[in-house]
Amino acid sequence: MKNTLKIPILSLITVIFLGFRADDTPLEKLLKQIAKITSTYPQEKIHLHLDKTYYAVGEDIWLKAYLITAEKNEPSLLSKVLYVDLIDEKNQIKQNLRLSVTNGNASGNISIADSLASGNYRVRAYTNYMRNYADHFFFEKQIKIGNVMQTSSNEPLEKDKKQDIDLQFFPEGGNLIKGIRSKVGVKAVLANGIGANLSGFIFNENKEKVAVFTTTHAGMGVFALLPSSTAKHTAIVRLEDGTEKTFNLPPIIESGHALAINNVGENFVVRIASSTDLIAAKEVLVVAQTNGVIYASFSAKTDQPIISANIPKKNFPTGIAQFTLFTAEGKPLAERLVFVNHDDALKIEIAVNGNPSTKKKSELNLAVTDLTANPIDGNFSVSVVDVSKVPVIEDEETTILSNLLLTSELKGYIEKPNYYFNKSIVDREQNLDNLLLTQGWRRFTWTDILASKEPDITFRPELTYEISGKITGQYNKPLPKASVSLISTTPGLFLKIDTLSDSKGNFVFDRLDIPDSSSFLIQSKLKENKDVKIYITPPPNVKPYNGLGSSVNINNYLQTTKQQFQELAKNNMLKGNGILLNAVEIKTKLVPKSPLNTPNSKNASGSADHVITEIMLKDAINIFSPFYKSPGVMIKNGMIYRTRASKSFTNNPPMLLIVDGVQINQILMPDFIQSINPTDLEGIEILTSDYNTSVLGPEASGGVVYITTKSGPSKSAASTNIARIKNAGFVTAKQFYVPNYDDPKINQQMLDLRSTIYWNPNVITDEKGQAAFNFFNASTPGDYRVTVEGMDAFGNIGRKVYTYQVK
Repeated sequence: MKNTLKIPILSLITVIFLGFRADDTPLEKLLKQIAKITSTYPQEKIHLHLDKTYYAVGEDIWLKAYLITAEKNEPSLLSKVLYVDLIDEKNQIKQNLRLSVTNGNASGNISIADSLASGNYRVRAYTNYMRNYADHFFFEKQIKIGNVMQTSSNEPLEKDKKQDIDLQFFPEGGNLIKGIRSKVGVKAVLANGIGANLSGFIFNENKEKVAVFTTTHAGMGVFALLPSSTAKHTAIVRLEDGTEKTFNLPPIIESGHALAINNVGENFVVRIASSTDLIAAKEVLVVAQTNGVIYASFSAKTDQPIISANIPKKNFPTGIAQFTLFTAEGKPLAERLVFVNHDDALKIEIAVNGNPSTKKKSELNLAVTDLTANPIDGNFSVSVVDVSKVPVIEDEETTILSNLLLTSELKGYIEKPNYYFNKSIVDREQNLDNLLLTQGWRRFTWTDILASKEPDITFRPELTYEISGKITGQYNKPLPKASVSLISTTPGLFLKIDTLSDSKGNFVFDRLDIPDSSSFLIQSKLKENKDVKIYITPPPNVKPYNGLGSSVNINNYLQTTKQQFQELAKNNMLKGNGILLNAVEIKTKLVPKSPLNTPNSKNASGSADHVITEIMLKDAINIFSPFYKSPGVMIKNGMIYRTRASKSFTNNPPMLLIVDGVQINQILMPDFIQSINPTDLEGIEILTSDYNTSVLGPEASGGVVYITTKSGPSKSAASTNIARIKNAGFVTAKQFYVPNYDDPKINQQMLDLRSTIYWNPNVITDEKGQAAFNFFNASTPGDYRVTVEGMDAFGNIGRKVYTYQVK
């Protein structure tokens, strides 16, 4: 007999504002603990919209970031700084940038260095605050980068070869229980991580066939099983080569409760089945949450073999809902993930005016509304690509919908994530349910919540640009209350900031208003401590490459891009206007060195008039004492001067100070020099003669002092008492270049082979929900694909793909 319950839906507001009471029920205590963790420790999610999915070196990766709260998908006001990394197949960060976030939005570009090898890369994005949680929460998207100067074979990434198969089984709710019929998810995966389609049979201990299964989309399938004993059950599958392979099912337990959810219709049908020995008037609890917010909960007595309850889906937002079954004491027994889809994404309409043709202006109109046709003012990003150059497999796209509503909440690799949002696919809802049967949820664990274990918050939300690190002393022990200075080495930027480290040796320079590509030195003034080391906070560890990069052959794309580069170069447009840079952008200008070559000179390439060696520095009382013994120099007011530069000391400029190839601003020179510990240096080279200084120009008319620290400019970021920062500051996004063929100065005969026709990261709709933009088409006729993604101030998201034909 089945007992149906009427379920009271508990309000989250009630849960949050009720304090713990001695007479709270187990359910009330559980709900309050969840609400406390969620409200006290909010989490963030990120989506990046890129202009396309594969590139050539010398091009730019144009990107728009949407930073939201995990709880309600609203624009996050927690963090104002976003990090973006470009990572290669060897898990090395090849390029990175920091973006300023405003109202949850940020945009920028990565100029792909021409030193990069062809291969699969990942674009990773995160905030400093997100580092407190697992790196699974970071945004990651795989892209492919090719080098037009490298030849590439026509073979796909994965060669046709026999691959081993891994078969896994996932009972609904978590356990197979004797005497209880359960749904079992199955997933077949090849060694390369791609799902495999196959069929198999389930046998009991008597070798009797008790179930049949077939895997389809992404190697997933489902079957029902009613175990009659706890004996081992096995699966036998026949592989493509005719061989058979045997796999064991999960152990079958003697006693327990099973949780099942039927996700068809307007209500969730929650079904709790109990083994015979557990049928009693004992209470169990069910909690349903999305993104840490409780949307339904109830308690029930297991006095029947099966009890069920109907819960309206309308009470839940679109996204993954997690149902968990607990004992009356709050111990989790079973869990089930389901997807709620109200089809309530923003409705975006795109229209193109006139008849688009090559090299002519196209004007597009955007109109955004909600489900009830109310206009939406929001922030959107627009990409237009030539489909003939950049073919797109829509099901494989990482979209704002598939990412924020689905994959950001799941563990592991999700094959073809946008497949589950393709309305033209009949079986997508069933396959989505199979996915949630076989893929783990990861936002938080019940064990931590029930134990009142709070997250260890080490990384704070950044509201401004910050530079942080750690200072240690002897035996690498943290130095508390140590004086640390940040000194600009950027031409024209005169900045020096002092701070003290905390009890753990950590220091931070915050509220920095600095231009893009700034450089700094960080140093300590602890002269008495000869073992001082300064460490700059490193980026997070990189997850190992999963080998699942795109197998798309991009040779045709690279050939077209090479033609585009050649056409731009022929018209003096490759570097002149800063578009499509085919060279590495030099962020820090190093001071040139003399070509002379004599022993004992390090920084000056052999051109030093006097050298102070490491041995001489070993017993120096302070940094100035070796200079007193050096001919042709003198010290005055903390500055170093060349004595023969001028008979009149008033007009005598100080010597140019260069540390590890970086010039130090003269205004900051006295404090900087006095803070140097002589034992931290490998050597000092002094240039006083006109012959040796002339190669450096008039700026070196007063002479030059080269200082080499023991870490050097190309060694570890951890030095003794000096650390270097390069390319600091928020990245200033370049303006996306679109040729104006109405301008008579533009060569109308130039072949325009752009693949990204248009990129605009900030299309703002007005109070009527409308916006318009225009651009010139390229020389290639055919289909042009417009992709619009974005959100409004309340976290409503939307995406639209529109194709128009250019003749």
